[in-house]
Amino acid sequence: MLSAVDIFEHFSTSDAEWILSTAAEIDLSQDDILITAGGQVDFLYFVMQGLLGIFVPNVNEKLTVLGPGDLVGEMSLLEARPPTESVIALEATKILALPHSAVRSKGEEDPSFSARLHFALACLLSQRLRRANRQLAVQTDTDTVNRTGNPEWKRLAMAMQEFKELLHEANQTALKNEDLVPEEAATRVVDRFLTFLPLMNEVHDAAEGDDRLVEEIGLRSQYEFLPYLLLTETAERFYSKPRGYAGDYWSIELMYRNQPSGTSRIGALVDRCFLSAPACAAVRNRRGLLAEEIASTIADRTESPAQISSLACGPASEVFDVFETVNDRSQAKFNLLDIDLQALAFVAERRDKSRLGRSISLISENLINLILGRSEAPVAKQDLIYSIGLIDYFNDKLVVKLLNLIHGMLDEGGRVILGNFHPRNSAREFSNHVLDWKLIHRTEDDMNRLFAASYFGRPCTNIRFEAEGINLFAECMKQ
Repeated sequence: MLSAVDIFEHFSTSDAEWILSTAAEIDLSQDDILITAGGQVDFLYFVMQGLLGIFVPNVNEKLTVLGPGDLVGEMSLLEARPPTESVIALEATKILALPHSAVRSKGEEDPSFSARLHFALACLLSQRLRRANRQLAVQTDTDTVNRTGNPEWKRLAMAMQEFKELLHEANQTALKNEDLVPEEAATRVVDRFLTFLPLMNEVHDAAEGDDRLVEEIGLRSQYEFLPYLLLTETAERFYSKPRGYAGDYWSIELMYRNQPSGTSRIGALVDRCFLSAPACAAVRNRRGLLAEEIASTIADRTESPAQISSLACGPASEVFDVFETVNDRSQAKFNLLDIDLQALAFVAERRDKSRLGRSISLISENLINLILGRSEAPVAKQDLIYSIGLIDYFNDKLVVKLLNLIHGMLDEGGRVILGNFHPRNSAREFSNHVLDWKLIHRTEDDMNRLFAASYFGRPCTNIRFEAEGINLFAECMKQ
């Protein structure tokens, strides 16, 4: 089970076009069996929409959930052996099925394609094996990292121990206080957690270049934090990824609501730690920043409604914030695109309650399909196209392709705004290793380079930061 997004990074444009033209689109209903353990697998499957569950046969134990962008069937392609797990649709799911026979024939006709494919699979399988080995090492040898003698790791280990001791004290105090943690004790825990986050970045940066050490430190940190993380509501959702990916619409909504919750006496307190992190504050701040930009676009349009699109819209709370401030709802038409049908259903319910059916259109669309040319852009002549938290998951090649797509959707003088976390995010390595919420952090120079490489052909016309200074928003106008 590998990432199709990462696979496409190794392919040429003609490779991607061949895959998309050869693969067949298949719709699965909930509980449909895609792969049976011990059966024959004849296709590479790319998940385009929905969720697949990987199950151990007989005991019916779910190992993991795969969502949009994931790939299955690669092991059977490489080894021609039956799978050991079953793959079942957890909800209505859309996939692309690429026949193994077609892949083999293509490889025989075009050896360079075969080389690129097998190199990509080898890289990704190697990453998965290396991570599994490190996880096993951490679970079976508690002194693995300590024996490196790395002084930075010792600082981190000490900080983790102090945090755990404070949690223990808070729990003991709650036992004598009707299961409530006093505010003074809670504040000490949160403050210690907030000092731990940048320390984890420092330790990671100091160990950079030693991949083994970096990986072991990350896995050890997750191993230490996991029992507490599982008590929370918000942080646990990022870790478990019930929609197949971190940062789904409900995870974002929980950060917007900022109401810590969890199980046991300290679950809500640990959740509060996570929600108090600057990264979560930045998520809340960016909602207001985008609302400002949207309102500015609406104000600039006097003769006709502003045409605005949000890509990977999630809960789209910033859109509803804007409608609370405008006097005339007919001043703007929104197109909200998302791959997650639950996200669109969530927004639809709020839209209908707010009586905004004429102002908000919801579009179920896979942006990878659009970027790779499998689908036509659903809207055009837009005044503003924005995405708050999408390109943090995209490699540079996909970001440039996305910008090219957006360029074609914009009207002359229209603007694009793309959000991305900056490397100074204090929760960068905690997110990456503990929550397994992997983001690509980018600087201002990175964003300027990507825009210049796209059809926009120049650096950003403006870069803004939200109040925490760790979530940037790069803007460019179509000339």
